[in-house]
Amino acid sequence: MRALTTRTLPVLVLAGASVAMPSTALAASSSGPRTTERPLAAASICSKVSGAAVSKIIGYKLPNASTYTFTTKATAANFGVAATTTTCTYGVETSMASILRAVTLSFETLSKPLTTSQMQQLVKKDTALAKFVFSPYPGLGAPAFYFTLTESGITGQGISIDKGLHYYGASVETAKTTKAKVAALASLAENL
Repeated sequence: MRALTTRTLPVLVLAGASVAMPSTALAASSSGPRTTERPLAAASICSKVSGAAVSKIIGYKLPNASTYTFTTKATAANFGVAATTTTCTYGVETSMASILRAVTLSFETLSKPLTTSQMQQLVKKDTALAKFVFSPYPGLGAPAFYFTLTESGITGQGISIDKGLHYYGASVETAKTTKAKVAALASLAENL
């Protein structure tokens, strides 16, 4: 798997970058805080969204999620923002082919608000090999942004929804999924 996947992009905002974006931004900075990752028990937050629900949107069968939580400590390098991020990865990531089919939903809680500019600064700080593109994404009932991440010839994408100190998001490691499907997945992440 790539060092920075879209999974944690907002939840790239601060996700999966794996899902969504905040934590990804914090984790992306080598001068920033170190994050810790630990798998959670099966009966977790991710059980609120079934593999069948994700499969219905994405168009192919996926198993129930593998759950991880990441914690990031507040430091000057990350604008003093601490975060707890939960990622729910639907699909296995044992080969490049399986990574391209996986879907990650994420939920993140921040200790204080982070601006879009701050998020972009954190993501870009130490990701010289990756190219990020961010743009607003309307129509989800709250501020949201669409992002793409291209690294080593692979383009991932996602959408993160900003609900104040909480971010919900979805990401995929392929450019073939439509924005509408990514948006539907991000909306589904609000059930976490």
